[in-house]
Amino acid sequence: MAQRATEGSSEVRLEPVVVALPAGFDQLQAESGAEGHHFLDRLASDWTSGVMRFDGSGEMLLGAYSDDMLVGVGGITVDPEIPEALRMRRFYIRSAFRRTGIGRAIAETLLESALMKVDTITLNAAKASFRFWETLGFSPDHRTDHSHVLRVGRHQSGA
Repeated sequence: MAQRATEGSSEVRLEPVVVALPAGFDQLQAESGAEGHHFLDRLASDWTSGVMRFDGSGEMLLGAYSDDMLVGVGGITVDPEIPEALRMRRFYIRSAFRRTGIGRAIAETLLESALMKVDTITLNAAKASFRFWETLGFSPDHRTDHSHVLRVGRHQSGA
């Protein structure tokens, strides 16, 4: 499944990461580390060890490409604390591509699929990204190990 989204004046291609971390991931990881973020190190370690491959029910890791260059990643997994929920994880967009809609395209693609399966999606966001997640419908939730939660009520038949 490759999905295309037009963000600004360039076309962005979203592709699931399935067999191996994509070409260019090491540059993304290095840039993230230089900014003081180490969650892509954890993604690489977990992927290599097989601890987290984003291949469970409802799980997915997406790579975002602009002109065949990997410019971002983002994923969703089963929440380890709330098994009936999914959790957004490991979002990173290269600094030169932020505020272009790429992060939103990844998040909306993951949410569209996830909300067909579950009513609750959680995340633990960096403070700098709180506003971004809140524009997608997430609400602050500091009662657990999450910064935000998105809950969607379902229509009950016969209710």
